[in-house]
Amino acid sequence: NMSLLDVMIAVGGLTPFADGNKASIYRIADGGKSYSVRLYDLINRGDITANVDMRPGDILIIPQSWF
Repeated sequence: NMSLLDVMIAVGGLTPFADGNKASIYRIADGGKSYSVRLYDLINRGDITANVDMRPGDILIIPQSWF
């Protein structure tokens, strides 16, 4: 029973090289669907609407940002 915010707290947040608003959750339980998430908005702007529940088997993918 973890939310996306719980996961980010557990791993220590985003690095300066992460593109948080282009992150996605790969959910195997839904047939391998991918859902976009706005991590930067959730962590740095406090947008609680960007918080979603994580399910067993979910994979969080955070791409590297371009400078």
